[in-house]
Amino acid sequence: MVRVPTYNSYMNMISQTMDLKSKLDLYSYQTMSGLKAPNYSGYGMQAHTIVSLEAMLGVTENFIDSNDIVEVELNAMSTAMDSLQSTIQDFKSALINASGMDLSKTSPDETGGQITFGNDTVADYIGTTLTINGTTYTFSNTAGDGLIDISGATDGAGVAAAVKATVSGGSEFTINDNTLSFPLYTVDGPSTVLNVADVTTGEPYTMSEDQYNSIKSLQTQAFSAMKMLVDVLNTNVNGKYLFGGGDSNEAPINFPFSSLEEFQAYYDGVNITYPDNTAANQCNRVLTGEDTGALTLAQTGGNTGSITAANAGAFVQEAVNANDKTTGTLTFDADKNTINATQYGAFSTISAGDTLVINGDGAGNNGGKVYVVESVSADGKTITVSDTTPIAEDLTVSPDNTNPDATVTFGTSFPVGTVINMEGFNNSNIAPQVQVTGVSADGSTLFVTADPSRFPNMTIDVTKDWSLEANSYYVGGNLSSEKIISDNQSLTFDINGNDPAFDKMFRALGMIAQGNIVDTGNMLDGDTVDIDRTLDRVEEAMDLIQSSIYSSGVGSTENNADIYTVLAKLNSNTVVLNSVQENHTSVKNNLENSIYNVKNVDQTKAAVMALMAANNLNASYACMQQVMNVSLLNYL
Repeated sequence: MVRVPTYNSYMNMISQTMDLKSKLDLYSYQTMSGLKAPNYSGYGMQAHTIVSLEAMLGVTENFIDSNDIVEVELNAMSTAMDSLQSTIQDFKSALINASGMDLSKTSPDETGGQITFGNDTVADYIGTTLTINGTTYTFSNTAGDGLIDISGATDGAGVAAAVKATVSGGSEFTINDNTLSFPLYTVDGPSTVLNVADVTTGEPYTMSEDQYNSIKSLQTQAFSAMKMLVDVLNTNVNGKYLFGGGDSNEAPINFPFSSLEEFQAYYDGVNITYPDNTAANQCNRVLTGEDTGALTLAQTGGNTGSITAANAGAFVQEAVNANDKTTGTLTFDADKNTINATQYGAFSTISAGDTLVINGDGAGNNGGKVYVVESVSADGKTITVSDTTPIAEDLTVSPDNTNPDATVTFGTSFPVGTVINMEGFNNSNIAPQVQVTGVSADGSTLFVTADPSRFPNMTIDVTKDWSLEANSYYVGGNLSSEKIISDNQSLTFDINGNDPAFDKMFRALGMIAQGNIVDTGNMLDGDTVDIDRTLDRVEEAMDLIQSSIYSSGVGSTENNADIYTVLAKLNSNTVVLNSVQENHTSVKNNLENSIYNVKNVDQTKAAVMALMAANNLNASYACMQQVMNVSLLNYL
């Protein structure tokens, strides 16, 4: 039997049938998945478009995910700053209330504003002293500078009249018989006349209970605010310290005090006061016995002393070796108390508050001296020194290291006000901390204050156990970081715990929280009473707090000078990030829609096409079956 269909016709029918089956498979896939094809090859020329769109979508989604983390960090920082601002504003209000008190009456006046001179002991007054308004006068039989001439006095009234006539400001005094009356706190230093028989004073003024409670409450609030500041600056999100300046693995603020009493035991307000300048507050400098050699401790009177190192210049580290490349020409200006260099950044390693030691023959009379740095210009070309350490002479010099007569070096030591921990000495009588008041020009001796009962005259041999260490409250880094939030935009994170806004807060709060805010000295014992201590500290703290909240452009060269600037920067970053996120979300939606439109089909239409393909395939199978059954015999 010979069939009518040929091989070619058979293969043709098979091919058409398989095409119909492929269409049925494709329409079935489209019906179930909604996609045009199971792989990119099924999209033909549109495959490249799909790949490009999906790549863009992936980048956009990555930005959205990473920006979500940035948003969390920004929100955490903003929330922390809002809380801090509220706390500091509350403390500022408390300071304002405190300044409204009569702070001139918070320190006891041991003389009560009166001295009564006995009539029968005038001769006994010769050689005794009376300290008024900070000036000590001596009773004498002759007139002269610093002398109260009582040679003509025959009774106490005459002595009182001599005091009134001699003492500067005595016009404010009044005399009633032999009693001299004067404004409170005028007698403010050692006055041996008060110990003479028949010399009496008025009733001592004592602080009222309300005053005591107000000052104590202010100190408690200051310490609580310090703890709040520490918590804020140690904010940790996603295992990262946000105010750590790039050093995000360690808490940036080192504040080891858990109670006000513990804080005041360290900063007693007499021997050790809280640092009043940035350089001292943030000094990190460590010297060991290897650096200094043996140390000689010596008391120099009261609570002052000195620490002398066996190694020459041990307390000074070279900061700038002046030459034509590092500084260029130097100009010393005695009128303005400035040192100017011609090279930008010449003094960038020197900071306000630093103790500056200038040496070298090229510096003339300005060399071999110690200066306190008042400020350093933003371009690093000009140093202004404190009026307390004035420039000695006008001078212009071109430093030259090859010429011994033209060498100039600038060294720095522990800044004035730095608290140094004296650790590891095998002697419990040595004070655990001292505070720097200066350094010798040769860098071998530090001048300090310390508890006099714990600062013996002695020499300490070199061992590996002890060190002199100044610890800053800030132990974080100083680097800023940049967050890439889109292809063309980034955010800079440069708010660190050592920024001026926070440093000023620490100093203001520490100034109030420290001990002895009220001077309780006894003038009858020869103590000098600082009657303005409370007022001075409150006013200085007020200035610092106000500057930390809003500096009004003062110190505009400082980065993050106040909380206003910090919050503005955070808010600006938040606005930019939100705008970018909204844009990314819009782009993501557009990309997803574009990809959907290219890759997807109408599933209802695909189902209809699948049914039609199934019917066609069935018809094809039936036709092919019929044709395959036809033979020549049947055909004929």
